[in-house]
Amino acid sequence: MQASLQDILDTVKANNLTYQQKVMCLANIAERLFKPTELLGYTEEEWEHIENQMICDLNEGYAIYRPRYILPDYEVYIRKGCEFLDLPAPKDLDEALDGLLILYSHVPSITTYPVYIGRLDVLLDPFITNEEQDYIKIKRFLNHIDKTIPDSFCHANVGPNDTKAGRLILKAVIELENTTPNMSIRYDKEKTSREFAELAAKACLLVSKPSFANDAYYRADLGDDYGIASCYNALPECGGAYTLTRLRLGTIARACQNLDEMIHQLLPKVANLALSTMDKRHKFLVEESNFFSSSFLAKEGFIKRSNFTSMIAIVGLADAVNYLLKQEGINETFGQSKRGDEIATLIMDTLQQVNDAHTGLYVERTNNQYLLHAQVGANNHAEDKMNTPAHRIRVGEEPTLLAHLKQSAPFHKYFPSGTGDLFAFDQTYIDHLDAVVDIIDGSFANGYRYITTYLKNTDLIRVTGYLVKKSEVEKYRKGEAVLRDTTWYGSGTDDCAKVFDRQLRDEDNINIGA
Repeated sequence: MQASLQDILDTVKANNLTYQQKVMCLANIAERLFKPTELLGYTEEEWEHIENQMICDLNEGYAIYRPRYILPDYEVYIRKGCEFLDLPAPKDLDEALDGLLILYSHVPSITTYPVYIGRLDVLLDPFITNEEQDYIKIKRFLNHIDKTIPDSFCHANVGPNDTKAGRLILKAVIELENTTPNMSIRYDKEKTSREFAELAAKACLLVSKPSFANDAYYRADLGDDYGIASCYNALPECGGAYTLTRLRLGTIARACQNLDEMIHQLLPKVANLALSTMDKRHKFLVEESNFFSSSFLAKEGFIKRSNFTSMIAIVGLADAVNYLLKQEGINETFGQSKRGDEIATLIMDTLQQVNDAHTGLYVERTNNQYLLHAQVGANNHAEDKMNTPAHRIRVGEEPTLLAHLKQSAPFHKYFPSGTGDLFAFDQTYIDHLDAVVDIIDGSFANGYRYITTYLKNTDLIRVTGYLVKKSEVEKYRKGEAVLRDTTWYGSGTDDCAKVFDRQLRDEDNINIGA
């Protein structure tokens, strides 16, 4: 939405924001002071459907001066250093860790902080010489990131191969219990040792990370050179995403009289309007902002403009389906309704067809098309309380674990740039890590892209695609300033979707055909 001078003053006077958070908010407000109809060439119809909340631009701003998500190829630093920062190629672990920390402070994003810090085990493993001493260094490195990048959209990758560095990283993650960095393991049962997979599962239960990404599935869609960034966004490495625009499907559905109107009229119309605004955002960023011509990341090969794409995202699939079921006189809910799954499939097939028919601007890396994304949710408007994250089942309406996994899996195919489901387990699963890995294997065999497990009774919890501490959320709700801006988002998403209250999964003998 467009900002005002009053927004600036409100931010300056806020008593629950740190200095750094005020700077970030003020920068975002500045981007939104401009009218997109004048600066970017939005049509009145495009702006109308942003203002009526069917299209949500996540308040990204209109005077766009950097891509939303940047995934540098940090191997460039390992191989040849960084000329702009006067950093030679590292010769040992100390230099590698120090140089990476310096680089991270120069990688921008929509949050101002880096959303991707690389495949850490791959970057660091060549420098491991003394595991006992190197563990201390890696632990300090990860703790430094948590305290200087106070935004848990910052994301690291490990795997699929079992490495000394990978094990040290997971050991440190468990011991530190920090929210940042977010983390995924690129998992492939044909490449990842069972022991390493179970260590990752243990960490995921205890500290909600790393989540498990289906490496073979993502490589098939995006190639070997991809990374998981921010929440669970799969994007080209040495590139990233210019922007992310989402469709509130629940809001769109409630403006329709029936499914036919949704599928054949309003959804295609709104989706095409959203795609057109994305084209215009790309044009401004690439042609007028001069980001790629001025950034040392581009000049030295950490990123290439031609490796960037963008994401057209959805929220509220469950809410759209639930509304349309009522219109058909069916007293069922998404997640436990055969007809509901049929409606959801029609919606997603329609959206995929619209996207496939659209030729995107400056996205040659992904065949001139934008990538569908299952967006995790936000609290930007009252409509967000009416739109459940992504294609997830509403909290409180979940079926049993086995039924839930089988219901959700068919929708993962639509989202090459990221989707995921989360399951809260009880404490007994710590003693049965083999069972957790079996569940993950079975999920991936049935079409899952990404899955997270965690212990329901921990303070560190995965909200949707990112982590917060519930204790920090309580401080924020009391009006206190907190270190991490993602604490705000976690509080808002919980207000909308009650994500702290997901159903506890304690079913025995789960087997979905691994």
